[in-house]
Amino acid sequence: MVRFRLMPLEDTGLWADVRELPDALALTLERAEGVAEAADLLRGPDVRRIVATGNGAAYYVAHALWLAALETSAEGPPIVAVPAGLATRDGFRWRPGDVVLAVSSSGEFRDVVAIAAGDRPCVAVTAQPGSALAGAATATVVQHLSAQRAVTHTQALCGAYACTLALWAAVTRDRELPAVLAGAAEAAARAVAAAEAWTAPDELERPGAAVAAGGGTAWAAALELALMLKEIARVPAEGVETREGATSAMFGLDRGHLMVALDPPGDAASEEAMRLCATAGARTLRLPHVDADQRLAPITTLPAAAALAATLALAGGHDVDHPCWTDAYYATAR
Repeated sequence: MVRFRLMPLEDTGLWADVRELPDALALTLERAEGVAEAADLLRGPDVRRIVATGNGAAYYVAHALWLAALETSAEGPPIVAVPAGLATRDGFRWRPGDVVLAVSSSGEFRDVVAIAAGDRPCVAVTAQPGSALAGAATATVVQHLSAQRAVTHTQALCGAYACTLALWAAVTRDRELPAVLAGAAEAAARAVAAAEAWTAPDELERPGAAVAAGGGTAWAAALELALMLKEIARVPAEGVETREGATSAMFGLDRGHLMVALDPPGDAASEEAMRLCATAGARTLRLPHVDADQRLAPITTLPAAAALAATLALAGGHDVDHPCWTDAYYATAR
């Protein structure tokens, strides 16, 4: 049994990255480097569809953008979010008028670079303007990272998502989204503070498996939390949309498992999912809520998600900053 408190995280590179997240996000949004040029490309008269792609956390950025676009009143080209591995397959049917939105903080993920080097226009979102992805892209949006001490993406995910939201606001000339983004860095700072103050109500066992559930853009955040639980804490985990948490994901839950809700308190679908998952025998937990536009959920849930995954990792004796799979990942990713 481990008492869930943040204190052991203070010496990790991961938590240092998280603490610097608000400043990195503010600088990314302030500079808006490449946004105007990329927006001109994406709103071109021949653009019929935006294929947003990436791998892992970068794919979840694409997924979150698609979800945010569904909740935005301004109109733009339809977005389809697909993992980079799918978009490189021979069976993926590209269409006339397709434009690629490729996300990779390193700019070196080989599948994303291959897609960008294809025969269609491409907008890259990356932290490395000198990367292979930026070199292959038609236009590049650059995000700022203060540092990346840990392998796990924190600043990179939040900054890339902010870039795509800024890009979507520019493409659609949305009047509301810029105001939402103007408060993103401050909301991130409040999320970091909430995560540092957060404790579980009682002792928390290291789970044998976990489910994370969220609605709207918090679905993408749930995918990221599940990834963190797997890559940092080495806990098998699944990220699902909230109703799926109540109607399918709970089927495999049992005693010793964990269900984490990312929706705000009082959300009816979330309350039902938590109740049914508890009935299946799982321990249920809700991430601390930060009052902000729900389209910022991938940003405002990330600090607590990182704290949870890293605390469970430390309890299991795992290296938070450089997990055991790191070399194998780079061998296949680059």
